[in-house]
Amino acid sequence: MRTLLLIISFIYTGLLVHGQSGQTTSSGGDILLHLQDDKVGDQVDIQVDSLLVANYYKFMIRNRKDSGIPGYRIRIYSESGLGAKEEQQRIKAKFLSYYPGIDAYNRYDEPYFKVYVGDCRTKSEALKMYDKIRKYFPNLIIVPGYINIKSTK
Repeated sequence: MRTLLLIISFIYTGLLVHGQSGQTTSSGGDILLHLQDDKVGDQVDIQVDSLLVANYYKFMIRNRKDSGIPGYRIRIYSESGLGAKEEQQRIKAKFLSYYPGIDAYNRYDEPYFKVYVGDCRTKSEALKMYDKIRKYFPNLIIVPGYINIKSTK
């Protein structure tokens, strides 16, 4: 059993390395392959355990899938049943009419229709927003998750 797992990990690592081999440019490519490349220099020889390489690529793949950065949003609506989708749209429109500078997001987590607002980097920032909007939306919950990065343009 252990031998089989070892063989599978070597094959998986080989496939990951082969799949990433086209990204060896110094401007945003795969840094691990760039460092292991013989053309970089004769002074450095990097020996890396195959499990570290496999975990490195798992981490890279997961980061590509996750959009944004860790932060907090405030859930202002969560319901299921008849009319929940229409109510979700109405709540989002109501929120945007009161707070046009704050982004609102619809989400469907079966069977619930939800509305999340804000892109807060810290819990302190989320608490300030919570105090600001609870006047019109009393059933609020601060939820950790991935948020969008605001441009500074």
